[in-house]
Amino acid sequence: MTAAVVSRLVRAAIDESFVLARLGYPDLTLIAWRRAARRQLDRSAATGGILIARDAVGRLNGLVLYSHSACIAARPCVQIERLVSFDVSSPRSVADKLVSEVMRMGHLAGCDSLSLVRPCRPPADTTTLVLASETSVACQMF
Repeated sequence: MTAAVVSRLVRAAIDESFVLARLGYPDLTLIAWRRAARRQLDRSAATGGILIARDAVGRLNGLVLYSHSACIAARPCVQIERLVSFDVSSPRSVADKLVSEVMRMGHLAGCDSLSLVRPCRPPADTTTLVLASETSVACQMF
């Protein structure tokens, strides 16, 4: 298992993190990333942000963008916009660390649910995905 240290993105690491951001957003430019990352950093940590992961020698190997949003019938929701993990042997362990930290911070902020952002290019199985999730209720009379 790869060791990963998770922390909040800082301004000095915005350019360094662009490589990972670009993996998650192939059309992203450096200027657009700088603007988006600075906006996220200006937010309170209690409402979301960007977390990064570094390996044992300090190389950046993970990135997650997240926020907390209101829900109608529940407490706030943790929303994960994008997760990128990169590791030669175990990208899953990097992803686990990032998601665990996002969820820990969400619980501290009073969140009790999770939502994931998907691109707005509806695949044929979108209805299947929604119906299979805990967000739907489908009732039939007969």
